[in-house]
This record gives sequence, structure tokens and C-alpha cells, in this order.
Amino acid sequence: MANFRTLRIYHQAQQQLRDVADVAQGIRFGDLGNQIRRAAISVVSNLVEGAGRGSDADFARFLRMARGSNDEVASQLEMVATLNGADLTRVLMANERLGKGISALIGRMD
Repeated sequence: MANFRTLRIYHQAQQQLRDVADVAQGIRFGDLGNQIRRAAISVVSNLVEGAGRGSDADFARFLRMARGSNDEVASQLEMVATLNGADLTRVLMANERLGKGISALIGRMD
């Protein structure tokens, strides 16, 4: 367990949230804008909740949920790029780095 504010992945997830908020403003395809925002919020929320739990096992479980939500963000960013023709390379690369960081921390917890 850790203080979430000391985690590099927490700060990366916060940046992703800001990036997703910017991207979501231009989405005109059904509920995709709301869904991608919720997924990005879920990444941050699961990191924070897991860090506040009483055991490494609980933290690892919440990290796995954060990783799943992060993958959801990636797939939705790819949808936006496909539908809007947007170049989201920078945001997708940051998403991938965040996913690797979450996976690395899970590896240290197991």
C-alpha cells in the first residue's frame, strides 16, 4: 500500500483524465464522450481506492481494475481516432505508458 499522491501512475492517470476531457469535448458519436470520461475517472478512482486499502492484496486487486479501465480508455481513444480522424498518438502513447506502469506495480505486489 502507498500514499496515492506519491505514485507516479496516479499523476499519469490525472494527466490522462485531463487529456480525455479535452478529447471528449469534440466527440459527436452517441454516448462515447461520456463513456471515455467515466473510464478515465475509473482509472484514477481505482488507484486511489486501492492505495487506501488495508492490504497489498486489496491494492493489487484495485490496480487490476485500474488496468482494465485503462485498456477501456485505449480502445475508446482508438474509436475516436477512427470516427473523427483525430491524431491521438500522443495520448495513446501516454495511455500505454500508464498501463505498463500499473502492470509493473501489480508485478511488485504479487
